[in-house]
Amino acid sequence: MRMTKKHLESIKTILLNVLVLISLVLTWQIWTFEPEYEKETTPSENRTVGVKEVELNQVIKPNQVVFHQNDQHFTSFERNTIDSYYTDFISGTRVKSVMMVDNVESLVNRDESVEFVFPISLSNDVLKSLVSVAKGDIPLEVFDRIIIPSAQTGKNNEVIFLNSSNQNGMRATVDVSRDMKDWFDGDFSTLEESSGGKVARARSYQYNDKTPAFYLPTNDIQLKSYGVSTDELTNIDSFITALFPDENAVEENTYINSSSLYTDGSRDLNYDKPSDYMVFQNPQSTSSNFVANEAPIMNAYGFINKHFGFQVSDPNDDYFLSEWVTSSKHKTDRITFRLNTQGYPVFSPSQEDLDEIVVTLKNNEISTYKRMLKVIQYANDIETSTIPSYDEVVSLLDEGNFKKNAITNFTIGYTIIPNTSDNSYDYSLVPQWYIKLNQTWTPLQNLEQGGDDFGLE
Repeated sequence: MRMTKKHLESIKTILLNVLVLISLVLTWQIWTFEPEYEKETTPSENRTVGVKEVELNQVIKPNQVVFHQNDQHFTSFERNTIDSYYTDFISGTRVKSVMMVDNVESLVNRDESVEFVFPISLSNDVLKSLVSVAKGDIPLEVFDRIIIPSAQTGKNNEVIFLNSSNQNGMRATVDVSRDMKDWFDGDFSTLEESSGGKVARARSYQYNDKTPAFYLPTNDIQLKSYGVSTDELTNIDSFITALFPDENAVEENTYINSSSLYTDGSRDLNYDKPSDYMVFQNPQSTSSNFVANEAPIMNAYGFINKHFGFQVSDPNDDYFLSEWVTSSKHKTDRITFRLNTQGYPVFSPSQEDLDEIVVTLKNNEISTYKRMLKVIQYANDIETSTIPSYDEVVSLLDEGNFKKNAITNFTIGYTIIPNTSDNSYDYSLVPQWYIKLNQTWTPLQNLEQGGDDFGLE
């Protein structure tokens, strides 16, 4: 058949219509395409660096243990003393059933019991990650203390979870391990005050009947002060590899003060070379929703576990959960894990010292990650310091210009101070009392031997 001009025009029209249709399809696909930004912006999916990961119960621990026996109280803030029982309790306890209790006074009848005091309030979902819990809801939303009665016989034992700030609690029927029962029969039944500040006789301090009861040693405690030297945890290249999806796209900008900014155009890693301090910033989430729940603690724990972790060079130097500050206004959660060394937590008057690993989440996604890239290499005791007793602590509280009902916790800790007097060590660790006012740990008294004033205002 002869191709006529009319046929040719028809073919051109058909081809044109097909091209227009293909163009429309491609345009629609471009408009509706949604790239997987989550894969690009989540640093936790990059390479893992550092030492071995640790279990949650090695990171979330009490900062005090109290023994109630024969109408007397004994207490310890020292890590090994706390762990000697807490580890067995966490690993060997299974919650079978729970019941909320309205009569708080019946819960806080602590005769013949052991009490664990945590530095922050923990959610019930964190509880489910710490101990084995049978199926069912946990009605107590948050708790900061666990009370374990010593009358542990048979299989149906009881544990009390207490929210000391709101004065409500929950009874839990539990199965416990043989180690836990043996501890009650052995160590607890022969408990005596020990030297060195590990276990001390204590008295109860309670501002009013609506505030928590705290247990403070009745006598002065003698603790050593230390001079410590530091070593490199790792070099910054390890974190560049771990925190950026494509390390080849990372550019370095060096500043006059010897600090560097590493960036791929989206993420920033600020590194202060003189102090070996790093701050990583991840792109902010575009989500407008904010749900306050336990996820920030678990997310921060998982993230740090994959980025040099909580255990550093010395097995006695670990980081433990210390603070959790949430802000619905800014849609953020700040999770702080605090260095513990020589058996006690470490606090610094500076923002760039060895005492903390801080993760900030925005809309439950990693926003910033801060930590020091050096560790304590060794510690030498330099002198013995005196930690004030109950009477002096109460006197200092009375002199303080703050609301006493804002106190949520006490601990003995080390203040870490850069050493400027000689080159024999890098920092000194000086023990003293710290109190927690709302969300912030604050030194109770001034440092001795003419140190800087870190007291309350």
